[in-house]
Amino acid sequence: MLPYMDQVLRAFYQSTHWSTQNSYEDITATSRTLLDFQIPSAIHLQISNKSTPNTFNSLDFSTRSRINGSLSYLYSDAQELEKFMRNSTVVPLQDATETYRQLQPNLNFSSNGSNSVSVDVNDLEVKKKLLHSSKFVKKSLYYGRMYYPSSDLEAMIIKRLTPQTQLMLKGVSSFKENLNVLTCYFQTDSHRNLQEWIFSTSDLLCGYRILHNFLTTPSKFNTSLYNNSSLSLGAEFWLGLVSLSPGCSTTLRYYTHSTNTGRPLTLTLSWNPLFGHISSTYAAKTGTNSTFCAKYDFNLYSIESNLSFGCEFWQKQHHLPRSNANNSNTLEPIPPKLAGENPKRRTTKLLHENVPNLSTVDNDTAPSLDIPDHKQKLLNDLTYAFSSSLRKIDEERSTIEKFDKKITNSNFTSVWKLSTSLRDRTLKLLWEGKWRGFLISAGTELVFTKSSQGASSDDEKDNDGVSISAVDTEDNNIPVFPAKFGIQFQYST
Repeated sequence: MLPYMDQVLRAFYQSTHWSTQNSYEDITATSRTLLDFQIPSAIHLQISNKSTPNTFNSLDFSTRSRINGSLSYLYSDAQELEKFMRNSTVVPLQDATETYRQLQPNLNFSSNGSNSVSVDVNDLEVKKKLLHSSKFVKKSLYYGRMYYPSSDLEAMIIKRLTPQTQLMLKGVSSFKENLNVLTCYFQTDSHRNLQEWIFSTSDLLCGYRILHNFLTTPSKFNTSLYNNSSLSLGAEFWLGLVSLSPGCSTTLRYYTHSTNTGRPLTLTLSWNPLFGHISSTYAAKTGTNSTFCAKYDFNLYSIESNLSFGCEFWQKQHHLPRSNANNSNTLEPIPPKLAGENPKRRTTKLLHENVPNLSTVDNDTAPSLDIPDHKQKLLNDLTYAFSSSLRKIDEERSTIEKFDKKITNSNFTSVWKLSTSLRDRTLKLLWEGKWRGFLISAGTELVFTKSSQGASSDDEKDNDGVSISAVDTEDNNIPVFPAKFGIQFQYST
């Protein structure tokens, strides 16, 4: 389950219109959430409160070998932050847990930092809206956390300097470990690409990240939902100035929708040239209630490989539809004047708005248009070709919208997550759901041990010639045992 302070951080990004999908750090976020989800290792309780519209508190308790916990405090001057925050009683389960990440459309990014689409600048109302959206107010976030009984401290400061730049500071201090680390992030997002300059006091580490989006141009006539596909390429470079140890990696991400079912699909390919590691992932929404992910790892130097699988199964209530008023993933609705029409008639209207059909012109009412028969036939053929193409685009848009709205309007009550790896011989099981206002996560990690291969020549034997160690191994060897088990409760007001 997503911690409460992470939910506040996500709400801060939404209220300040900062997209995290362009970050290279999150380019493989979908596969990580489906394969590498965390299993609680103890009994954990988290109680959180929104004391004012701009301040948030959280208290954590845990019984891992001994009672320990932490106290967190967060303040932000973002004015619309409370619109995106909801307590544990009413928050949708999809927003409280990490799941499949559906990427938002890549719109044109204007010079003033506001998202905009192609509009007619001669319209006075449009001009007023653009001038109003150009006003930017600097916003900030302050976060602090203290652990007990160890008295470790961590802090974070986020400053939105301009609509396209952001400064982030993260610090960790531990008296017991004699550790004091400060990391600085400077990010610039032009929506076409996001660049990060990173500096850490640990080993004087310097880093640079970049993620570039290729497919960002709207389709012809602006009648399709978005460009149905998105291709992104990113890379990172690291250098420790003290030890002079370098590091680098590159990742390619492709995101699209199925034109027949509207289901999203994400493919990634990562490569680390220094360590020779190659990783490829495949993640897809196989239905409104299920998700599947597969990952293949291969090392060029050691010739080692691994295959991992992960899946999700959601349960929902059909009689309680979910309200999507505050959901940031809601797609852009169809214009009201076209919402009640079928795709064929809607396409016809869009066609007449963009491509005039000269075959409908009456020669009696417009005698000035003297078009030869062969040219008239050519115009009719072109009109029919455009009409069929627009109708196909509109049908694809309608299919994708219907599938996305099914997920958005569903009231999911619980989710089962499973993940396994062939090389590690482990199986992770996690259940997340809601019960009487509590957000609950309960799971275990099962380890499959190898069976005994028989007694070795060095095993001690009894008087009957039977290996003592082999007998003990067969009696004590358990093929499956839980390596980790825990349950977590979250409650917020």
